[in-house]
Amino acid sequence: MTASRRELLRLAGAAALLGTGSACARIPTESPIDSRPLSGRSRPGAPYVRALPPPEDATPQQVLTGFVQAGVGTEDDYAVAREYLTPDASAAWDPGAGVTVYSSSDELRVEQLDEDTVSLALQAVMLVDAQGVRSVLAGPTAQEITVHVESVDGQWRIADPPPGIHLSGAAFEALFTPARLYFLDPRSLHLVPDLRWYSSHRAVPAVLEGLRAGPVEPLESAVRTLVPSGADMEAVMVTTGADGVAEVTIPEAVRRLASVPRGHALAQLEASLRSLRALAEVRLLWDGTDLTAQVDRSLSRPLPGHRPIGAGPTGVVSLADAGGSDQMSQLVPDLAETVLSAPAISQDGVLACALSQDRSSVLMASTDGSVPVRQAAAGAAYADPRPDDAGYVWASVQSGTGVLLAMSAQGAEHDVKVDAAWLRGREVLGLDIAADATRLAVLSADEAGTRLDLCAVQRDEAGVPVSVSEPVVVRTGLVDMVQVGWYDEIALTVLGTDPISEELRAQVTDLATGHELLPPPRQGTVRLAGSVIAESVWAATEDGALMRSTGDRWASVDLPARDPAFY
Repeated sequence: MTASRRELLRLAGAAALLGTGSACARIPTESPIDSRPLSGRSRPGAPYVRALPPPEDATPQQVLTGFVQAGVGTEDDYAVAREYLTPDASAAWDPGAGVTVYSSSDELRVEQLDEDTVSLALQAVMLVDAQGVRSVLAGPTAQEITVHVESVDGQWRIADPPPGIHLSGAAFEALFTPARLYFLDPRSLHLVPDLRWYSSHRAVPAVLEGLRAGPVEPLESAVRTLVPSGADMEAVMVTTGADGVAEVTIPEAVRRLASVPRGHALAQLEASLRSLRALAEVRLLWDGTDLTAQVDRSLSRPLPGHRPIGAGPTGVVSLADAGGSDQMSQLVPDLAETVLSAPAISQDGVLACALSQDRSSVLMASTDGSVPVRQAAAGAAYADPRPDDAGYVWASVQSGTGVLLAMSAQGAEHDVKVDAAWLRGREVLGLDIAADATRLAVLSADEAGTRLDLCAVQRDEAGVPVSVSEPVVVRTGLVDMVQVGWYDEIALTVLGTDPISEELRAQVTDLATGHELLPPPRQGTVRLAGSVIAESVWAATEDGALMRSTGDRWASVDLPARDPAFY
């Protein structure tokens, strides 16, 4: 499963040449492409798709379709696409303003509205803004491009092109690459990923520019960058060392930082560049000196835990010895005699939480006795609580109050109520906080159905929660979702219903690459927990059956336990 999520760029099937037509024509969205490495400062191996210049005496329809098609040609700042524009429009057009990705399976239609006005209709499926932030639309959305053309030296040219470029889904997949920009949490403990999409031929400078510009929503107020805003990214050079490792010359402004912030900034640069598919290894240089040893290695990436746990007949038990003795290890001594549900342990292995058997109260304790056991919240039905490594347990009553609870290991007087107005009136079905203690996934429902949101927790330097951001919706392709949890730093396990087959589905939703199906879940499955580090996924049914995925099926685990989780 993990291998396919790291699949290299696919070039086959990228959309290329749009056809031409008469007053109203259908335009094919796919045809063969020509690919070769790019020159200059381009990333090694970046694909090239040949864009065609305007044919002699092209009609206004041909000019518009050719311009849209030429968005695949990135060389010389989209020089071929600019040939379809008037001189003034060519100078003013900004191809970097964003990308509209349209369906590869739907035909495009071009129509001449009058002598100098032409329109082209398409079905948009994704948008990428100027900062590289991708928005997946709920479904194909009709969009129309209308332009005016003028005669330039006897040839029709576009006078008012739309900003940005247009690509078919296949072309976008071939020409753009996901990148994770890593920023620092307020405690300077974690590198938090901010997912972007950049043109493959200039991915390295785009990553560096993104780090300099800083995070965007929902992370904008929750994390920070140590890469100076004045860093000269144009001076950055990318070469290949004698050992084949990519060598990146860092900006002078980074080298001039004091030791600690320089180590943090270098950690951001290294992790972000290595997230690119073609840069698994990278060496950071300045004036020929290797600075990689100055990277602050104490900063951790938000990878999930690998140790499986569950609720035993009583207490929180280890599932690590599945198939062994029924005498499972009790992990939280103060809860060893308590009948509970939905147990969880923080990434550092200390703070623990669970729900009472009837889900009407949240229990807090620890694996080492450092946190006195207490009933942190009671009197309502609660979604499964989850701890973070800043000493807080996150919970919410299921009825939509618009408030999230962050209950402190230091005692009730340090508990925090965090406003989340976007949850008001919604039933909270589940939540999970990433290992970076910053990104919070929340599953909720209203009369329109279930929705998976991703928001960010803003904290002070001591780690005390201050607020949560407005959310962004995660498109899973499922309806009637019942559970969500972090599987990887940018992937979640999701349990829900396929809207077409109406069958229960378990899947990994990767925020970069899409959805991967897990084995078809058994009837009555209500819980799912996975970890890419453990290379394992567990499930449980409402009647108490416990299962573990073997890759293509679920194997029963004969242990008296339920409600699996990882830490």
